[in-house]
Amino acid sequence: MSISLFITFGVYGQTIRLNYTKQPLNEILLDLNQRYQIQISVNANLSSNCVISIKKQFASTDEALEALAKKCDLQLVKISNVYTFRQPVPVKPKPIVKKEKPAFYTYRGVVVESNSQEPLPYTLIQFTNGHVVTDENGYFAFKSPQKNVTAQFRHLGYQVTNTLLLPGQVSKVALLSQPQLLEEVVVTSKPTLQEVRQEIPRTRLGQDAGHIAFNDIANNLMPGNSDNLIFNNLRMYPGVMAAGESITDYVIWGSYAGQNHVIYDGITLFNSWGINDDIGRVNPYMVKNVNLYKGGYNVPYGERVGGVIMIDGRSGDRQKPELGISLSNQLANGYINVPLFNNRVSLQLAGRKTYYELLDLSSTPQADNEFIVPAYDYSDFNLKFTASLFLQDRFEVSLIGSQDSYNGTFTSELRRRTIEDIQVSSRQAGSSIKYVKSWKNKGVTDLSFSQSEYKPELKTNYSVKAPFPGLPDTIKSFNWANTVSEQTARLTHRLPAVNHHQLQLSVGWINQATSVSSQSTQRVLEDIKSQQTRWSLYALDEMQWGALSLNLGLKADFTQFEATPYLQPRVNGRFKINPKWNINFGWGIYNQFVSKYSVIDEIGNQRDVWQTSNGNAFPVLRAIHQVVGVSYLTHQWEISLEGHFNTFDGANRYFIGRNGLPFFAGGDARSLGLDVFVKKRIQNHEFWMAYSLGQVEERFAVNQRRLLPYKEAPQSQRHEFKIAAVLNFSPFYLTLTNVNGSGFTNNTVEVINQDLVPYWRTDIAAQYRFRLNKLRFQAGFSILNVFNRSNVRLNQSVNVPDGSIINTIGIPFTPTFYLNVGI
Repeated sequence: MSISLFITFGVYGQTIRLNYTKQPLNEILLDLNQRYQIQISVNANLSSNCVISIKKQFASTDEALEALAKKCDLQLVKISNVYTFRQPVPVKPKPIVKKEKPAFYTYRGVVVESNSQEPLPYTLIQFTNGHVVTDENGYFAFKSPQKNVTAQFRHLGYQVTNTLLLPGQVSKVALLSQPQLLEEVVVTSKPTLQEVRQEIPRTRLGQDAGHIAFNDIANNLMPGNSDNLIFNNLRMYPGVMAAGESITDYVIWGSYAGQNHVIYDGITLFNSWGINDDIGRVNPYMVKNVNLYKGGYNVPYGERVGGVIMIDGRSGDRQKPELGISLSNQLANGYINVPLFNNRVSLQLAGRKTYYELLDLSSTPQADNEFIVPAYDYSDFNLKFTASLFLQDRFEVSLIGSQDSYNGTFTSELRRRTIEDIQVSSRQAGSSIKYVKSWKNKGVTDLSFSQSEYKPELKTNYSVKAPFPGLPDTIKSFNWANTVSEQTARLTHRLPAVNHHQLQLSVGWINQATSVSSQSTQRVLEDIKSQQTRWSLYALDEMQWGALSLNLGLKADFTQFEATPYLQPRVNGRFKINPKWNINFGWGIYNQFVSKYSVIDEIGNQRDVWQTSNGNAFPVLRAIHQVVGVSYLTHQWEISLEGHFNTFDGANRYFIGRNGLPFFAGGDARSLGLDVFVKKRIQNHEFWMAYSLGQVEERFAVNQRRLLPYKEAPQSQRHEFKIAAVLNFSPFYLTLTNVNGSGFTNNTVEVINQDLVPYWRTDIAAQYRFRLNKLRFQAGFSILNVFNRSNVRLNQSVNVPDGSIINTIGIPFTPTFYLNVGI
């Protein structure tokens, strides 16, 4: 029960003095009532339970009573002339209105070829809120606030397709390929035909920094038939050196041997083509797409400091069997594809074998220079098993193996009877297993395992006849075997794209091993086996806001020999000024943990040896790529201008001195260049020009002394100009190519006033395609080096003690006739 006191007192303008110590409020009010006349209403319980100490003078009654109310946490209310003390009414907080997050719907699926059901990697998918690109397995996943999404699918060589996607389903989007489109042309109107043709280019560059995409590359007609399918195509584009015709590695933006990573279905190819004359390690029947990353690429690609060549193998036609046979005057090639288990599985087998000089139509160049003209033998085998599982999951097994030999003997009567004998053989084998899982709302997971081994063996012997009777002949030899192997396991997860971001996470385990076995009299490296294991993690965020695309990646490698990880940040970007013009750039840090180190004898002969890094004598290679470019892309024109500046640290060489003792030289290199590409399409024909301006410089410190000045690297070539004409008079096809290079030093030992030998090669290829019932035929010919120009192979020259140089000849005049039959 509450009791209210009503006190009346009055004040007329005088000041109010309060001076109380630990007094209840009601006592204070009674005291004030005796001194002043004020009308007050107060609850007795509230006023008796509040004890106050105050000593202050106030100018008015309102101020004095407000001070008392404040000390008791009461509210003073004046109604007419009556003051009331009340408990304050609690203020109810305003209800927080939660903003409802917009609902996002998940869209996922796989893009395949309409006829064969093969997945189409790196397909561009455009929708209202942005765009995404399918992964290397053809899968996509993104989230959108729209309940239904109409998406547009674009892939090189395929018709643009608009499709309505529904959430909660695994969509399979099938695109019509170029051959299918051409067959449909018979029943289409002329305007539609023009529209179809606008969507079927097979090669595209300039969209991303340092990237060239080749779609359905096996159908590109290039001189050299298809024995070395990939190199014959890539050599005609800027940044890939055609001069030198290296039989050990590509030279991409001035890269050294072993710095480029060639990957076929997840399998590392330590040597991408045979030491044989113009035969690639991957059977052309097994190749679907090729993506070349010259530099400035992001974290999912490669494990080296140079370029990356990603080769996507065919998945096989699961709808009908296929049979292919290719016969030429040099080589036989066979392919078979068999659908199994109610068209859910495809099994592909392919193999090649040379005739080994059974019908040699090549011609040795007539020149004053002396060359080793080698003989070759080659064979390979490919197998791929592809299964489509529940909800578009996929399981793949891929096998590849090849072996070859290269023999050459040279005898010179001009130089004191010099005899040079070279015997080279190699064996490469690899396999991979991949399982791809598409989750309902969580993206796509890729689990893969791979292993690869490459073993080259070299025997080099040369003798020089003594100038006078009674003196001993000079005999030198360099014989070795070098095995390199790799085993990997990697788990990658790609989250659905949402709010302009698509995140990709990956963790991998990599084991690499090398062995060197030498039987030569001068041993720079003792027989040694080495092995290193590391964990490799990366994260990639692909962002897109309108015309701006930005990819931020970070890679970290954890090794056995270093406590701190090797961090490799990378960034790529593209800004579309308008639908035709775009600017792109790339920057990144790259590390390499298994490399080729050069061994150079006392007269300048070079041999490259695979060796794993240990952080000390064999350091981890490190490179920084900087790339910027601009391009103009339409159906009629492709114009690209691209510049790069790359630096490489950790290069090692071992030299044999005149006393036969080895000494070490460590150093660095830098590559600066500009690539120009112009392509014009006229109806069904294509004409293009490619020009590369570049310089590669290197410097070394002998036995860890001060660095010597920069000098030109052996593979450095200032200018290279390429032109090509691809003429389509269906069913007749004709391709003409020409490459001119300013020449390269091709010598690890600096030579004063060395004359560079320019490179020049003209090639031609022609083909006629026809059908007989269900059989498809392609008959044609190819002529390499039409004018029989004497060219020199890079890193294949031999120095002899008298100061002379024996060069290994490049591809001579080589006609090839072939017939391809397919079902």
